[in-house]
Amino acid sequence: VCSRTMPPASKYPPKCRVFIGNLATERTDVEEVSKIFSKYGRLAEKPVLLRSFGFVQYDDPRAAQRAIDCENGRLLGGLKTELSLADNRPVRPKGGGDF
Repeated sequence: VCSRTMPPASKYPPKCRVFIGNLATERTDVEEVSKIFSKYGRLAEKPVLLRSFGFVQYDDPRAAQRAIDCENGRLLGGLKTELSLADNRPVRPKGGGDF
């Protein structure tokens, strides 16, 4: 009998995570991203900045949508960002994973 463990369900409602594409992470920091996005609602977690993209996690989908509507195309670190709703999968670093 094969037993698999199911991944944990997200602790946040759907449509609460904002994907930040085209992000100049070498010229942008977590504090700057927090300051910009916290004005639309409570950030449930510290923003995650990865190579050329990032995520902001809200606890309310209305806040996520407001942020997208107001900040999409904003210049950040010299680049025009592209915002969209992301799914609620946990962000995992590149490289090996647990199977």
